[in-house]
Amino acid sequence: MDSPTPFVVAPALLWTAVAAASLITSIALSVRAKRREMAPHPWNPIGTDFPVVAIGAIAGYAVAAFIDGQFSPGSAAFSILWPTMAGTALTYAAARRARSWPHWASAVFAAVGAALYGSLQA
Repeated sequence: MDSPTPFVVAPALLWTAVAAASLITSIALSVRAKRREMAPHPWNPIGTDFPVVAIGAIAGYAVAAFIDGQFSPGSAAFSILWPTMAGTALTYAAARRARSWPHWASAVFAAVGAALYGSLQA
């Protein structure tokens, strides 16, 4: 088994840090908004943008699986679900702070994460 190169590990660690920060921020904003009853809807991982973000994650993983030539259902599930949830969290956190957040940005974020995790699986 070949060990992954630092050129893949370093971006994957950076992506994971941003994803974790967006997830924690989304949960905190959702709890705070629910306490103050400011927001009509708290964060939901399976929100309205879920299908677009999930398609981005699936496409990212498919590219990584095609390039590596390896596919496994276990790695596909992790490589698609975690980036999709992080992408929806990023959408919620960014939309609460910046009103002009493009919806495609979260799909690209999820696709990059899925491609990175898919390329790390062996």
